Amino acid sequence: MPMWSSVANLKESLSKIALDVHDDDDDEELSMYTSPPRDQSDNASSGSERRVSCNSSAPTHSPIINGFYSPPNHEIELYKTKIKKLQESESEIKALSVNYAALLKEKEDQILRLTEENGSLKQNLLSTNAAHGALKTILKVGNGDMSPNRFSKSATKNRGAGSTLSNGVVTKHDGLSNGATSTNSRELSDAMEDKIRSFTMMQATHESQMKQMMVELDKERRKLESVQLSLQEEKRLNGSFQHDLSSLKDEKDKMLKEINRTHDELNQKISEIGRLQMELQRSDRREPNNNLEKLKNIIASLEEENRNIKKEKEECEAALNANHSSPVCGDKPGGLHLSNKHASSMNEGLLEKEEMQKSLHKLENELKEARMQKDKALQELNRLKQHLLDKESEESEKMDEDSKIIEELRGIIDQQKVQISRLENALKQAISRQEEVKMSNNSEHVKAKEVIDDLKRKLSNCYSTIDAKNMEVLNLQTALGQYYAEIEAKERLAEELSVTKEESARLIKQLQEAHQLAEASKREEEELLGKLSQADIVVAEGKNRVEKLEEDNAKLRRALEQSMTRLNRMSADSDFLVDRRIVIKLLVTYFQRNHSKEVLDLMCRMLGFSDEEKQRIGVAQLGHGKGVVRGVLGLPGRLVGGILGGGAPEAHTAMASDDQSFADLWVDFLLTETEREKREAANNSNPDQNSTGTTFPHGNFLRREPSDSEFSTVPLTSSESSLQGSRLPPKY
Repeated sequence: MPMWSSVANLKESLSKIALDVHDDDDDEELSMYTSPPRDQSDNASSGSERRVSCNSSAPTHSPIINGFYSPPNHEIELYKTKIKKLQESESEIKALSVNYAALLKEKEDQILRLTEENGSLKQNLLSTNAAHGALKTILKVGNGDMSPNRFSKSATKNRGAGSTLSNGVVTKHDGLSNGATSTNSRELSDAMEDKIRSFTMMQATHESQMKQMMVELDKERRKLESVQLSLQEEKRLNGSFQHDLSSLKDEKDKMLKEINRTHDELNQKISEIGRLQMELQRSDRREPNNNLEKLKNIIASLEEENRNIKKEKEECEAALNANHSSPVCGDKPGGLHLSNKHASSMNEGLLEKEEMQKSLHKLENELKEARMQKDKALQELNRLKQHLLDKESEESEKMDEDSKIIEELRGIIDQQKVQISRLENALKQAISRQEEVKMSNNSEHVKAKEVIDDLKRKLSNCYSTIDAKNMEVLNLQTALGQYYAEIEAKERLAEELSVTKEESARLIKQLQEAHQLAEASKREEEELLGKLSQADIVVAEGKNRVEKLEEDNAKLRRALEQSMTRLNRMSADSDFLVDRRIVIKLLVTYFQRNHSKEVLDLMCRMLGFSDEEKQRIGVAQLGHGKGVVRGVLGLPGRLVGGILGGGAPEAHTAMASDDQSFADLWVDFLLTETEREKREAANNSNPDQNSTGTTFPHGNFLRREPSDSEFSTVPLTSSESSLQGSRLPPKY
């Protein structure tokens, strides 16, 4: 974060100021006792600048003060006491700077906590964006007008404070540029400007966050307006639905009236049809019954006459039979008288017979007439039956037509019933929809009120937190003012130091005039100073090399961590894959070492050759030592086995038999490589380079070939615990 970087920059600038003060003291002591020429003073100043740029940890005190020359004058002792006083004041300034750094750290922690709270508040505000119609009452309340004024006031306050601080920095910068430690004051002013920039950036972030909150409020307002428009549209649709419902109700009433009218007409027609049917049935019953009764009476009378006639006929026949049997009886004695009687009776019988025949003819004629009347009655009956059938057919046709009309009326009634049910369903749906809309609107209004209340509370909390943050910024600005006051005090001390330096220069000139007689000693001093400058240059170069080595060591440590993570990932995911860089390294080593069997055996074990393939290339299964992998790839054998991840069972058994730890293997590998490179450097370098190489052996190790893979640049960590922490577990 920027606050941590600003604190770090401030600490570095303070340490640079302290180192510069120590270097200036040393240079002044040297220049007090010796008057070097102009070119040597330029070299010394350039050396001190190099030391400052390299950011060395300890000042390099000159040995000349201790053993080369002793101060002869009392003025030099006074000057030393003044320098001691200045050093004590400088230590006090360092303590104040440390205290201020602690104060800045505390304030930075507070600012971090406030930023976290601000982020949580922002997340809470973002979570409320999902509610519809959230800011209905905020439009009525003028909070939106009040908050920009407050933000503008706080922004103007912060800008004013920043401008005053920046002006103070400029004036301080101008004042320090006149002194002897202008570069240090520039660095300090740059650090303070960075601090002020960080504060302004924090203020800008707060302002941007408030702007974002205002933009979100505008969005919520727009959403509220859209929700209000949707509510108006729903109200309009509700009115249209109500109008449609009223029109549907009117149509329903009309349809009900029509249906009732059709029902009445249908009932009238049905009653009329029933009445006609009853009349038809009564007429049908009356006419056939009368005719049948007449015919039955006629038939009964004719049958009685017929029976009477038959009886008379039988009596006549019986009388005739008796007449035929009477002559036979007359032949007997006493039959004359009987014959006379019989003759008279015969005459009477004949007369009666004629009368009977006449009556029989009359009866036959009457019978014929009765038959004729019967036939006429039957014809009349048939005619009546036909007439009845015709009437029945006509009535059936009328009934069919009436039934068709009734069916049509029933179909119309069913259609009207279906339409009425459909209209009733539509009415019910519209009513239910209207109720749902009302319920949803009520729920949305309630939710909107709740969200608005929550947002009001959150907004008040945000205002309180912003006020608290503004107060903290003002406190920090006051702390910066105090720090600037301390810097001004330090500038006054620096001015006093420059005055004392001028006095010391004047005293040095007097000493040079007093010591012009000792030219031989001065020449020796000049030679010693030249050697000392060379030694300082060598020391500076050594320090640069040490710093470079430390940077390379850090890079190598990071590379080791990256490679270890990569190896873990590769060993976990790619059990059957081999890095092509390993294969390239194996092939290059194989051809560089003139087809070495060890390299070929290692290649077979890494790539998982089978016995048949080993016999084809002519490699015997030999148990080589554990230094093969280190000599070929520059890696421990167990590490290579972790990369390959089980390519062949032989490799697993070989690696499982290696009982040494990862740290031991890596140290062994690094020692062997260092010794080999030392030997090569000793053979190829001159004696001077050989001496510097023996002084810094790790530099030869760290200057490796760029063509090697990234595994060759994996560093050895300084502690055993780090090696143990980054160790890969062996795979079995």
